[in-house]
Amino acid sequence: MVRIGLLLVILLMAIPQKASAWGVKAHAAIADLASTALTPAAQADVAVLLAADLDREGQPSGRTRLAEIAAWADEIREVAEPETYRGWHSRANPVCAESLAKCRNGHCADQLIRHYAAVLSDRQQSVRARNEALKWVVHLVGDLHQPLHVGVGPDRGLRRVVLGEDAGARPRTLHQVWDRELAILALARGPLQRPAQQAAYTPAVVEGWMREAREVSRTVVYASLPGAGCTTVAAEGPWLLDAAYQARAVEAIRLQLERAGARLAALLNASLQ
Repeated sequence: MVRIGLLLVILLMAIPQKASAWGVKAHAAIADLASTALTPAAQADVAVLLAADLDREGQPSGRTRLAEIAAWADEIREVAEPETYRGWHSRANPVCAESLAKCRNGHCADQLIRHYAAVLSDRQQSVRARNEALKWVVHLVGDLHQPLHVGVGPDRGLRRVVLGEDAGARPRTLHQVWDRELAILALARGPLQRPAQQAAYTPAVVEGWMREAREVSRTVVYASLPGAGCTTVAAEGPWLLDAAYQARAVEAIRLQLERAGARLAALLNASLQ
């Protein structure tokens, strides 16, 4: 089963894709899951906002589904100055402490979610502003649920790793593998399932989402890694991520994607009443 899964990863990785946290497919899956739980009012408002959608070049995009705009926040980084969106998609909280990392000028994922949710709900804002706010929240809610976007060890997610038992495979960083290869394996397990119940959105819940994802980083991403202590940085590696590690990671990723989809729906329903 592991070999089949790894073959799927290799085949999918051969398809050109834009660089993206969680990967384009995972962000789209979150958005699709959220779409199944929108109220009629939210669905109607989303349709109006997407009718005015522009692509990263400022041209009409023709996109009509949340899944189609889910990667826009990554797409615009490709044509912006390098510093423009630095820090917007994450918050590098330490997994070895209870404190949260500083958020420079409010430009980190959790605070931007709250900001753009407020813009989205403000009908005095222009359609353009609300359209872009929609695209930001769709993307950033996904990013906030990627454990390594909100919880990092001393290696900052940059240790070199390979999947499986092939030490000769091309090493990637731990962060990259969680963004892409492990997420692909998780999505290959079948459609995501929406949790039976989801608490209503308020700005106060966002920090809880972030802290929960950081705990996943501590207990799943790092807990079983060699040299993953809180006082030392791992040796050069690359480190092998065996079948047991992959199985735990896949379960955690599916849960995080499902949480993200349900919570995104709750945010949109609250913002688009």
